[in-house]
Amino acid sequence: MFLSLRRRGEPPVRASSPQRAADRVRGPAIELALPLEYTAFCLLYQERYLHYTRERVQDAWMSQQLVEAVLGNLVTIWPAVISSPRPAAVAWRLLDALISSALRSHGHAVAQPVDAVHQVLPPAQADAVILRCRLHLSEAQAAELMGVEAPAVASQLRMAQRALEAEKAAFGGA
Repeated sequence: MFLSLRRRGEPPVRASSPQRAADRVRGPAIELALPLEYTAFCLLYQERYLHYTRERVQDAWMSQQLVEAVLGNLVTIWPAVISSPRPAAVAWRLLDALISSALRSHGHAVAQPVDAVHQVLPPAQADAVILRCRLHLSEAQAAELMGVEAPAVASQLRMAQRALEAEKAAFGGA
């Protein structure tokens, strides 16, 4: 089977799946025309989504599948996403929902996520910590990825720090 991807007004770029040459000759090419804005969105965010998802699920293959699912779902609702005030926020909520669903279906309770930071902090705080401390994004980069303002990320990080200090004090830490 051939897949053909192109931007509007440009000739298609052909890519083929790994099948026998005889199989490829039989079927007609499928031509997909993706909106330019969607393609740009994917190029901008997919790698960071993948790194974040790996931190959450601790499984490279599952992470890849989840990010592909998010981007595939986004294209089906793209007109609504792009017309929203914060398209990145829509995508971030979808990513979080798919990760949470995958963790539940793989035997992880919602209250017991795979990654430790989500075990001790509320989701928004845990996300800010992962993006800032594990992925080494700036507050502005983390905010852009999450579809929020940078002060919101700064606030979540401060609350996370206080919560972790309180947790440490409660368990007799210095």
